[in-house]
Amino acid sequence: MLPLYVLATLLSAVLLFTVEPMVAKMLLPLLGGSPAVWNTCMAFYQVVLLAGYAYAHLLPRRLSPRAQAAAHVVVLALPILFLPLGLPTGAAPPARGSPIPWTLGMLLLAAGAPFFVLSTTGPLLQRWFAASGHGRARDPYFLYAASNAGSLLGLLLYPLALERALPLGISGGEGRLQLTQRTLWSLGYLAFALVAASCALSAARRKGAEGRLALASDHGSGRAAAPSWRTRALWVLLALVPSSALLGATQHVTANIAAFPLLWVVPLAIYLLTFVLVFSPRWRFPARRSGQILAVLAALVAASFVASVRSQGWILLPLHLATLFAVGLTCHGRLAEERPHATRLTEFYLLVAAGGALGGVFNAIVAPLIFRSVAEYPIALVAACLLRPRTDKESSRVPSRATRALDLGLPLALAALMAFLAVLPMAPGAESTWSDVAIRAGVPATLALALIGRRTRFALAVGVLMVAGWVENTAPAWSLHRERTYFGVLRVAMWESPPFKMVDAEGHEWFRQVKFHVLTHGATRHGSQAQDRDLAAIPTTYFHPTGPIGQVFSDLLGKEPPRAVGVVGLGAGTLAAYGRPGQRFTFFEIDPAVIGIARDPRYFTYVSHSKARIEMVPGDGRLSLSQVPDGEFGLIVLDAFSSDALPVHLLTREALALYFRKLAPDGILVINLSSRFMRLERVVGALASSLGLEILIRRDRVKAAREAFEGKDGSIWAVLARDAVRIAPLTRDPRWEAPVADSRYLWTDDYSNVLGVLHFPR
Repeated sequence: MLPLYVLATLLSAVLLFTVEPMVAKMLLPLLGGSPAVWNTCMAFYQVVLLAGYAYAHLLPRRLSPRAQAAAHVVVLALPILFLPLGLPTGAAPPARGSPIPWTLGMLLLAAGAPFFVLSTTGPLLQRWFAASGHGRARDPYFLYAASNAGSLLGLLLYPLALERALPLGISGGEGRLQLTQRTLWSLGYLAFALVAASCALSAARRKGAEGRLALASDHGSGRAAAPSWRTRALWVLLALVPSSALLGATQHVTANIAAFPLLWVVPLAIYLLTFVLVFSPRWRFPARRSGQILAVLAALVAASFVASVRSQGWILLPLHLATLFAVGLTCHGRLAEERPHATRLTEFYLLVAAGGALGGVFNAIVAPLIFRSVAEYPIALVAACLLRPRTDKESSRVPSRATRALDLGLPLALAALMAFLAVLPMAPGAESTWSDVAIRAGVPATLALALIGRRTRFALAVGVLMVAGWVENTAPAWSLHRERTYFGVLRVAMWESPPFKMVDAEGHEWFRQVKFHVLTHGATRHGSQAQDRDLAAIPTTYFHPTGPIGQVFSDLLGKEPPRAVGVVGLGAGTLAAYGRPGQRFTFFEIDPAVIGIARDPRYFTYVSHSKARIEMVPGDGRLSLSQVPDGEFGLIVLDAFSSDALPVHLLTREALALYFRKLAPDGILVINLSSRFMRLERVVGALASSLGLEILIRRDRVKAAREAFEGKDGSIWAVLARDAVRIAPLTRDPRWEAPVADSRYLWTDDYSNVLGVLHFPR
């Protein structure tokens, strides 16, 4: 009997964590990469999850065991009518108005029924097992550990195996039988339904099961009593804070430390692992000890914020991941220690799910509206410090009035010290020395750790450090603009180059520094412009005139420049510098805030000073281009692949076919393939071969000191055309090479493999 319950729990969790990315991938070509799409999907999943938990809570309270089993077998069978998963044929979002209602409807049709049924499994099976009379039935929470282990397996299984090995199965498969993600998932659901139905039937055959459960509660521990509202609120908070910390830590490390594709998997795996550990019957590490470790790590994180340390990613990334692990062990550990008797099990899970959903809503929807930075992450860490279990000393004494006064007074004194240290004069260059870090961050962090014995006092002290770090990072003189949107935090900052040795025509030498305005999105730079008048008109970074894109404009387009140019991805608007009178440059940019920054001459003047007519189209590049008349552009430039979030739907066979429909017969497509962590040349080579296109790729480096002085970066670009004659001038340049076509790297709307193109720089 027990193996059936464990198997059903594992299967349901694996299926839940694979259906979410699968359905989102189906929607991506139709809705684009807007965060509104992902937020809508997440909101839908959270609501359906809560509905499933509510069903699991109400069913045993309303029906007898036999009626429960009969009803649930029917519920298990209903999703079979919707298999295999997929969107209705010809489904398309509305041309006008918000796509959110349409998205919710598609999610309901594609995955609503199976997702709901899978959501009910964990709490309901644990309730039935608790009434089974099995030797381990008195404490069925080990099945919750199994559920989270299944979630962890599903989380890793999709990107590491399913996505790499199988297509989605939405393209028709050329009329032949083929194993796809949809069919495999459907087979998995059928197996799960059979196992879960067996569990339901075994529960129905046990007479007096609920009576045994009630009797066990009468003779069990005090946990069988109805929980107070304070306890219920604590359950919600203990689930909310780690959920918020998970999303905050993920955004912080991916935006500010390591812009690496699929890095988000690691924090989520850590989060799930803490559930597995603390609800395991063999776990012997109390939340009180986890809380002590959390306090030390939180102080170190706060110190890193104060010191504005960003470059030591090899230290910071493990620090933040370890802190998230400690948050999970502490809060989830307290949940495990505070768990009620099995008679209250379904209510407990319902409130835990509500807390997790509230944490997700706060980070995904509320925080971008009220914060200019990722402030929800330090807030979650401070809250986690407040939720640490009390020490023995705290628990054994009633605090005096003086003690309570010190709980506030000592953190205020620390704040005064931080203000004093902030105005201390530094020697030139001292901001980069470890001694300055030790004084400005190490001393306050050590003083904060000295307050660890009082939970409130320490949490407020960490909060003081976090606020000081926020002030340090948001109000420096070099920061010109900061703005947060649903896409992340945008910054415009002043950067001064190192001194460059200059030599004039007469041989006189001197050193010159150049000031640049730099646009960043998290840790990824999206454009820069020199502020010296003689350099301001020169395109920088990947777009320098001596680089591949400069050669395209001079050698391919110099004599007959196209009248209309389309650019997917705006950044600082650098490509507008190549515009000529009579030309029209249309930029397709998904983030409206980027459009505002590029248009503002206080930050960048590429757009405002361009000789071409500039148009801006907000929205997803692929969707926006689909609305353009065929043959509209003589040149299309794709510049959307340099960050950690790879928009796969912009680089599929269907997407490239769309681009060439929008190009004139002699038009060319140019793609910026520059990326630290991905080798997209293989993908583009396979795409060109699949569509019968001519392709050349140039890998460029900064070779001359003058190029570095002007702000050039190394880059990789691809040029594609229908006819080899169109790109013949580049063929004669040995720096341009034709890539090897390998069909294994062919991406379509039905299949893509991000792991296959990952690259780890040395």
